[in-house]
Amino acid sequence: MKSVIYYFTGTGNNLQVAKKIAEALPDCKLVSMGKGKHDSNEVYDYIGFVYPTYALNLPRRVTQFISEMSLEKSKNAYFFAVTGCGNISGVALTVPAKILAKKGATLNFAEKIIMVENYVAMYKMNERNSEKYQIATDNIPALVQKIVAKTQQPVGKVNEPLNISTAIGQKLIYARKDKGFNVSDSCTGCRTCEAVCPVSNIVMKNKKPSFKHNCEQCMACVQWCPKQAINYKNKTQSRGRYTNPSISLKELIDGNK
Repeated sequence: MKSVIYYFTGTGNNLQVAKKIAEALPDCKLVSMGKGKHDSNEVYDYIGFVYPTYALNLPRRVTQFISEMSLEKSKNAYFFAVTGCGNISGVALTVPAKILAKKGATLNFAEKIIMVENYVAMYKMNERNSEKYQIATDNIPALVQKIVAKTQQPVGKVNEPLNISTAIGQKLIYARKDKGFNVSDSCTGCRTCEAVCPVSNIVMKNKKPSFKHNCEQCMACVQWCPKQAINYKNKTQSRGRYTNPSISLKELIDGNK
């Protein structure tokens, strides 16, 4: 039996979850949805998706990835989806179910897991993040057990008005919101931002990051910058930073290759 988990992450939260699930599944590989591809020639027993909730919906790249998958050889796999969110997951679990149904597959299990909120463009990083991280970490084993046991936990229909409105918002607003990023003189040109961006939205020009306006607003570039040189407008300079303590910078970058 073979398994695969496709993940999307900015700060490492969802990679932490994906890793723990992968450790418990037979012959399981991890593939980033940012830059990886689905092997349509392989037959899988488990196929999983682990990703964050952005603005009550999926990251645009995750929707695109699942939509482009060819599942002819793995329609009978056990499909599961886990979304990390601060509280409400919106349509982040029902949309994948709808996409898979159109391909003749079933999303057998869907569950949200409360993770550390880290959208620093909107709010300060909480002083209780270490406590919230530990709570999330403690909740992962129960989630893993359900998936290993092939628990049936389907979702209902998509709330289409919410799906349409949030998807349009992401496409028209989020993608170009990187115009608000600025780079201070403390930037050393280390290229960390370029390497951690899961959708290759950053290129270096004159040893400084330049943004291509296909942003997912994952905040990886802001959160991982060793000099805190990248900020969103004048909002994030004093809001602190957060990256998942169990995921190293090297591990996150290697997953993006």
